[in-house]
Amino acid sequence: MMALATLMAAALHAAVPVGVGAREYRFAVYRPTVPAGAVRFNIHNFGEDAHDLQVSGPRGYRSSVSPDIAPGSTIAFTVRLRNPGRYTLICVKPGHAALGMRAVIRVR
Repeated sequence: MMALATLMAAALHAAVPVGVGAREYRFAVYRPTVPAGAVRFNIHNFGEDAHDLQVSGPRGYRSSVSPDIAPGSTIAFTVRLRNPGRYTLICVKPGHAALGMRAVIRVR
């Protein structure tokens, strides 16, 4: 019985996977709404340049910046989004966000 309770608790706190496609100057997000908690962004770079990802949101939230994602590579980047609201994903490489490399997800 204790093992079942432990497994159920772990499932409740598991990171929600969100697929993200990156290419020159845009992100495609495959799950636009997630519950509050840990979110694992599985980011694949379909582009020709290296990209990265940072998440900003309500109450001044700003995540660390993911490692660089080389062309053709995939990384997993986990953040904890605690508050409901609108979060913006941006590439912080010089000029990328200004050229449109941003996307929005909502936390409920």
